[in-house]
Amino acid sequence: SDDASLWETYPRLKASIASIPGARILYEREPQWVPRSGEGSDEGQASPDLDEGSRSFSLFFVSPTDERFVFETETLEPDEDGIERRIPGQGWFGCMAGVSVVAAFAVVSLDQMEVFESGSRYEPDVEPHIFNLVGEKLDMESHFQEMIEEEGMSILRTLRAEIVRVLRESEITVISEVDLDRPVPWLRAGEEVFAGQAGEPITVRQAFFFRHL
Repeated sequence: SDDASLWETYPRLKASIASIPGARILYEREPQWVPRSGEGSDEGQASPDLDEGSRSFSLFFVSPTDERFVFETETLEPDEDGIERRIPGQGWFGCMAGVSVVAAFAVVSLDQMEVFESGSRYEPDVEPHIFNLVGEKLDMESHFQEMIEEEGMSILRTLRAEIVRVLRESEITVISEVDLDRPVPWLRAGEEVFAGQAGEPITVRQAFFFRHL
């Protein structure tokens, strides 16, 4: 973690993404390394959140400033008596960019974020996390097009292309969606990594973008 080249380019990368015209970073999650039991931490460094574990990637969620990409939403949450109540919230359509600490690779995809009045939220992620009613991974481009039509999709495609350009200028390669889901037959995750826990080969996505205890 300490030797990762991402730390040297991170401030410039963030500034470049934030300067994309007509867009804003609505959410950022930095990589996090949690020392193992018995390991010390450098004096003066902030203590990591032990409950979250470690992450091998940073994440940006970027959304157009146009109000067409903001939507009203709601969720069901139990109250103090265990009765489910509808909680209103606000959501945004945009692009997620995950950048690996392991090597100079990134993933960029359409995503959305929702924040509710209760304080809960649905955050963007490098793993597919939006599914249809039968549990299948949602085709995000078709899903978004139903909401914002072709003109809105054109804006999102342009935003994605700009994010990819910024990453390439930082010598970070964007892995295609097809390659992300390819298995790596010779690679297995360790016991503390939240991937491949049944011993199956992990995917390219899991090899570069993972969490562990």
